[in-house]
Formats: sequence, structure tokens, C-alpha cells
Amino acid sequence: MDTRKLIYDTFLKPFEERQYGNVGVELEFPLVNLDKAPVDEKVAKGMFDYFLERGFKIELEEEGQPLFITNEDGDCLSFDNSYNNFEFALNYGDNLCDIAERFYALLEEVQAYFKKRGHSLVGMGSNPYKKYARKSHVNFSTYNMVDEYLTTFGKDSPYPDFPAFLSSAQTHLDVPLDDLPFAYTLFSKLDFVRGLVLSNSPDFEREGYICYRDYLWEQSAFSKCPNITGKVDGEFKSREDLVDYIMKKGMFNRIRDGKYEVFEPCGIEEYFSREDARKEDINCYLSFKNVEITRRGTLEIRSDCAQLFPDSFAPAAFNLGILNNMGKVNSLLDAFFKEEGIEESNSHLRKKTVRGEFIAPRNKLNELVSKILEYSEEGLLKRGKGEEKYLAPLYRRCMLLSCPGRVAYRYDEDEIVTMYGYY
Repeated sequence: MDTRKLIYDTFLKPFEERQYGNVGVELEFPLVNLDKAPVDEKVAKGMFDYFLERGFKIELEEEGQPLFITNEDGDCLSFDNSYNNFEFALNYGDNLCDIAERFYALLEEVQAYFKKRGHSLVGMGSNPYKKYARKSHVNFSTYNMVDEYLTTFGKDSPYPDFPAFLSSAQTHLDVPLDDLPFAYTLFSKLDFVRGLVLSNSPDFEREGYICYRDYLWEQSAFSKCPNITGKVDGEFKSREDLVDYIMKKGMFNRIRDGKYEVFEPCGIEEYFSREDARKEDINCYLSFKNVEITRRGTLEIRSDCAQLFPDSFAPAAFNLGILNNMGKVNSLLDAFFKEEGIEESNSHLRKKTVRGEFIAPRNKLNELVSKILEYSEEGLLKRGKGEEKYLAPLYRRCMLLSCPGRVAYRYDEDEIVTMYGYY
């Protein structure tokens, strides 16, 4: 089997027809029971009935239970992995303002549904009522397979059921294939910057993490599968470099006789040299790096935390603006590294940042992130769609070198649910 061709055709070929323009947004939020009890799964599942009666259609169901429902705009509502984690997967388009307008209309209705029933979505990346919650696993074959893998190979990890208690904001960007290596390198280098201003996931023990999501992903069984979680290190100059990198990733599952199997993780190159491997097994590949090249032909920025509701589109706007001004941002970042004598890997810089540390003097970091924000705004202004308004929450964060994850340590869990659950 020609594994390199398989990798190229699966992950890079979809970019051959891509042009700059469209953006996709997925927003997850913790769902909490305001009575400080586990989420009532009847309330969670009742959400599907509520919206199906209002014109949504079932996109996918298993064993008679709706799992994904969509409206006429193509926006999808679901629970990701757990009934503790609600997701809005918003149909991609060429205008972030249109996507945000649809989201806030949906959010208002969804939040009203839950609050009338003693529950609430909360604008955070880690569940503030974790100690009152239970796993509340969603019975979906893919989620069941992931759960089986995590519990089988992650018995020594702190929270094998961690996906139940974490929520993210994911941005999908259209990038032409010729520019993909540069974009992948740049967004990976920017991981610490996003951690600095977008972190919103305090650790459950409140010991100092501002993005506990990073730690739990990397301490889980996913870390035992080669190169499928954590930060992206290295510089990519060609599509061959990207193929080389993906070849070093791992596999841990496949489908046989219509059912998932999990197995001892191994590298992609090793797996596809086995006699029992099939080409179609690549469709079962899962990877959760902070920055990903997806089979859908998007560059996915997936390390950003869920934000407070009014700020929900700050990550997408920040990333989209940078995409449209990559040359300036990259030059600025390289000059900063050189001036500050920084030679550490992307992994090291992000790791320090999400522990609440500063990698350089505050005034230097302030200048850097403020200038990157300026370039992001410039990139959005080039698009001429008014999307720069979603950057507004980041100006104060850049000035103070703060983020919601730092602020949350001032409050107790009830104050967080009240303040971060407000919309």
C-alpha cells in the first residue's frame, strides 16, 4: 500500500481547490444543573424534542435517539461526548457576522430552554460544577469507541472521562494548498499567544492552570498514540513536509464488520504496512492536535477555550484576521523571538503560558500581542465585512495581559456559574 499517497489524497488533496474566504465555527459550552446535581439527562435529551418541534431535522440518530439535529441554515445542535457538553456546530460561510447572528439567536433559545428547567450553559472551557457532575456519556458509536480507548489505555490518567468536562471554541479556515505549510507553521507558533489571551479553563483543583484542557488532553491515553494530541512543533515548508508529519501520527481504532475496534496505538506508517490494514481504515483516523489539517479540507484551530457568551466569536475573529495578514504576523513573531532570545519549542512556550507564566517581560509581551491584534484587525478590515467588531473583548486582555481563565480564580463556583452563565 502506498501510504504516502493515501495520506496526501486524504488530507491534502481537499485543499487543492480551496481559496481564502469561508470560515467555520464550532462552539461548545458546559451544561450545569443549577441545583448542584448531575445534569438531568431527561432535560438534555428533551432539548432535541423541543427543537424538532420548531423545525429542526434529525441529522443522525442511533437506537432511536437523536444525536445531531440541524435547521434550514445548516446549523447543528448536539452534545459532544457527554450531556455535560453542549455544542453549536455552525454552518460555514464567508461572513463571520452572519454566522454570529445565527448563533446568538440559537443561544438565546437554547439557554431559555435550559434555564426554565433549572439548568444553564456556562461560557467556560472547564466545567465549574465538575464536582457535582457525573460522566453522562452520550450513547453514540464514535463516542463509545473513544470512551473505550480512554478507559482501556488511560487507567493511569487523572480523569479518563475528561471529555465530559471540557469545552472548546474551534475555528475552521479555508487555506489554499500552496499556503498551507506556512499557515500550519504560523498558527502553531501562535499557540502561546492564543493561550495568553483566550484561556478560560481553570483546573478543577484551582492550582494555577488557566487552560487545564491542555493538561488533561496530554495526560490522557491519547498521549500514548503517536503525535495525535498536544502542540505542533517544527517548521513546514512544503506539502511533502506535511505528509512526513502526518506519517508520524498514530492510529488506535478501525471498523470491522460494521463495528469499531480499538487496539494498541501504533504509527500510521507501521499500521498500513500490516496485512490486515485496509485503505478505508484511514477514515477512522482521529487526531486532536492544537492545530489540525482535517479531512474536510480545513485548517482547524482547536486549542482555544470556550469564551463568555458575549465574547464567543473573539477566537474565530482573531484567527481569521491573522489568516488574512499572515506575512506581517509571522515577521513580527520572528523578530520578537530573536530580540528576546527565545529558542524554546512551541510546546514549551504554550505549556508555560497555560500555567499562568509569562515567557518574556510583560511590556514586551504586551507590545507583541497588541500588535498581533492590530494586524488581525487589519486582516479583517481587508475582508470588508465588519467582522473586526468581534475582536473588541481582546483589546483590554492584551493591554492587561489577562484572560477569563485568570479572572475566574477571583470567584467561587457559584459566582462563576452566575456570571459566566449570563447572556
